[in-house]
Amino acid sequence: MKKQLIYSLLAGLLVISQSIYAADKPASNNVDFFATVNGTPLTNGLLDLNVKAAMAQGQKDSPELKNALKDELINRELLTQESIRQGLDKDIDFRDQIAQLKQTLMIQAFLENHFQKNPISDAKLREEYDRQRKLIGEGASATQYRLSQIIVTTETDANDLIRRIQKGELFGKLAQDYSIDQASKANGGQIGWVLPGQVVAPVANVIVNLSKGAISNAPIQTQGGWVIVKVDDKRAFKFPTFDEAKPQLRQAIVQQYLAETVKKLRESAKIVM
Repeated sequence: MKKQLIYSLLAGLLVISQSIYAADKPASNNVDFFATVNGTPLTNGLLDLNVKAAMAQGQKDSPELKNALKDELINRELLTQESIRQGLDKDIDFRDQIAQLKQTLMIQAFLENHFQKNPISDAKLREEYDRQRKLIGEGASATQYRLSQIIVTTETDANDLIRRIQKGELFGKLAQDYSIDQASKANGGQIGWVLPGQVVAPVANVIVNLSKGAISNAPIQTQGGWVIVKVDDKRAFKFPTFDEAKPQLRQAIVQQYLAETVKKLRESAKIVM
């Protein structure tokens, strides 16, 4: 789970939830806000969240950045209020949206708590760096793939989606509508550039035999569901230096911890479907 994606998601969802909560409430003297829009306060906490999202994407904290974000948040609040005025909020299931926001917040808190207590050392990063180099061979060069995916729970659903794609329906639209992978569905299934060793073996075995633009012609069974994969592009890849790779290495370690934790929790949980 990329931190910048989490911050962006939280920022967007908090704008929604704040607007719902504050739509009929006048600004309060007890609320720490940077502006009010038709009586609705826009809090400094919301501004800080958006600043963090911008910084996670490489921007520097500055008065100019904060002013630009304030304007953006005011504009979004105006659009939200107009949408509510037109009655469009009645078509949205806010209960589920807010439940998902709570999940995202709690997962983020869980990860931050763990890695504050167990900081990722340079030695751990180096260990992960060496592991990833071994995955692609001693030459440290390979083919990298820009992938999109759709993950569904049954083989029948996957086969149906493959037929629809073959008939001309857009892969990205179907990913947004049907994929159970929350991390990629909002981006039309796009997961970015990966090496074969960075994806599960069943998927890796397929993508190395697909040409640019091709889609797997059969569902791929994985532990997380049935996968339809598309190779959006290919390129030669040269392994980065240790210092260049540190942000990605840190993310890989977070992902590994998350996957191991979920595996343990599922083994001890009572799940009824």
